Amino acid sequence: MYKHYLLSLVAALFLPLSAHAGIFSITLDYDADGDGTDNVDAIYQSVFDDALDFWESVIIGTQDNIDVNLVIDAEVAAIDGNFGILGSATNFRAGAESPTSDYLYAIEGFMNFDSADVNRLNNDGSLYELILHEMAHVIGFGTLWNADRYGLSGQFQDIYTDGSGQYTGAYALSIYEDTFNTNDGYIPIELDGGSGTADAHWDEGWEAGSGEIMTGYLASTTFISDITLASFADIGYIVELSDGTILGASFSEVSSPTSAALGLLTLAFILLRRK
Repeated sequence: MYKHYLLSLVAALFLPLSAHAGIFSITLDYDADGDGTDNVDAIYQSVFDDALDFWESVIIGTQDNIDVNLVIDAEVAAIDGNFGILGSATNFRAGAESPTSDYLYAIEGFMNFDSADVNRLNNDGSLYELILHEMAHVIGFGTLWNADRYGLSGQFQDIYTDGSGQYTGAYALSIYEDTFNTNDGYIPIELDGGSGTADAHWDEGWEAGSGEIMTGYLASTTFISDITLASFADIGYIVELSDGTILGASFSEVSSPTSAALGLLTLAFILLRRK
């Protein structure tokens, strides 16, 4: 179980890629506590791997010249019993090419899924969607819209102010406004649901509908919109949309990057079953 994270500051060296983009990959660690026993039963691991494959297929690189291998500690353990919190996730270490880079990237995080719910979700086919949702939080959806959690306000990406309910990332906002013929200048963000739900999900009543996978409540039928995919370009990734369009592929050449990796006490970002 993940109960406490100590503030730490460690240096990390990232090898330079060619002069264009960094490589993005995900590694799932099923034995993060190192006791030799997987924290996710083998019968579920293929579903976790399928979710990993999806995110690696649509997030095809980093805009900064930094290789990111995101290590995610995956666990199935008791949370609060049936039909409550289904899962929680966040990142707790992040790195950047340099202190003056445009983006801060998650490099380590965790996902925990309630053992009281996981078998039922696997049987009804929604475990995959739940893992996709929580993995998105570890990558940075709702957790790296700004660098405030890492004590780096004013540095790196800054596309959401907590409590505002207004997401302003240019890539996702452009698709949102074109799709729904609006010029509000922001995408509405959930402000209800308490810590772990508010400020980290699309608003339940937004125009795309409550079935979009990155609202705060798991619907019976879900989908992933190009708005969600584009939001990862807003936090520094190169993304392929559903029609093959590539976002985030314009960037300048850099050389020999290093980065700082940061860790701190974090809130888990949770997904609830809709009542």
